[in-house]
Amino acid sequence: TELEGITVEESFVREEIEGSLALYLRIRRELGREHKSICLMDMATIGARYLRQRGLLDDLEVSEENNACSVYVDVDVDGRTEKWLLQFKNETHNHPTEIEPFGGASTCLGGAIRDPLSGRSYVYQAMRVTGAGNIYQKVSDTLAGKLPQSVISKKAAAGYSSYGNQIGLATTHVREIYHDDYVAKRLEVGAVVGAVKACNVRRERPAAGDKIIMLGGRTGRDGIGGATGSSKEHNAKSLETCGSEVQKGNAPEERKLERLFRRPEVTRLIKKSNDFGAGGVSVAIGELADGLDIYLDRVKTKYSGLNSTELAISESQERMAVVIESKDVEEFMRYCREENIEAVHVADVTSTARMRMFN
Repeated sequence: TELEGITVEESFVREEIEGSLALYLRIRRELGREHKSICLMDMATIGARYLRQRGLLDDLEVSEENNACSVYVDVDVDGRTEKWLLQFKNETHNHPTEIEPFGGASTCLGGAIRDPLSGRSYVYQAMRVTGAGNIYQKVSDTLAGKLPQSVISKKAAAGYSSYGNQIGLATTHVREIYHDDYVAKRLEVGAVVGAVKACNVRRERPAAGDKIIMLGGRTGRDGIGGATGSSKEHNAKSLETCGSEVQKGNAPEERKLERLFRRPEVTRLIKKSNDFGAGGVSVAIGELADGLDIYLDRVKTKYSGLNSTELAISESQERMAVVIESKDVEEFMRYCREENIEAVHVADVTSTARMRMFN
């Protein structure tokens, strides 16, 4: 969202905020980004852009894959120094957790794990920071169309811990912040850290003839509209009508994906990878290459009856898309079978510079 006519209201931190805004505008000029819209995303990332231009981010991994923040580190392994990739990612599930607390919080963690996982790293640590209103408020005082804060807080904690326990992930910092402003919308943040030996990661641009394999969970109607739903204005009926926008987590399925991606013989076959989040097939596969032929009729489904649009935009969880050279497809499929993971060839990389879908 473009920010226009920014003013800073009178407060005890007004001077600091005005100073930060002035610094941001100065850095924009120095980086030659004044033609770009002013937005919160630009404010959040401009510091890293500035440091990189100054040559202070030499350890940052730069590639076409932007699944997680990835840096090179030296790791002592039994007395030997090895080059590893350390990856960081956070995910917010404010809207889903507000609507369906258990599922929203569980898929917050699952979605955060899948980003570094698609970067081939093993996620070993997590952090959870949340925000709620007064959890001791009487249920009778709950705003119309809202769940009680105590219900959201308890069920979200249960959902997050359920997913973490099933997949086997240690959450080393947990904190819930209480403030009346969180009544407007819940804060649900999940952050994770992962790592992988650098020599086991292959980053290559897809070429015409490469195959795209979809693996992991099956596709259903859950999560359709989840990405756009998180940004739209909600009303008293949202609880009744938006539940289907919340994805359904499946931690044991994602654990199988983790096991698969921990095998060096597997990751060395993958030229490029993307996890399925906002936008489903159309985004997860669509981002992998400029030219694509996608065969929606090959997508494994949870049940029959899904139309082409639903297959294209469903945000069902625990799915991954990888680019494999045609000569390596059978070997990759064999590894998937060994981990009891469903995998299917659903798309081809082409030289057309167009994305086409068939069903």
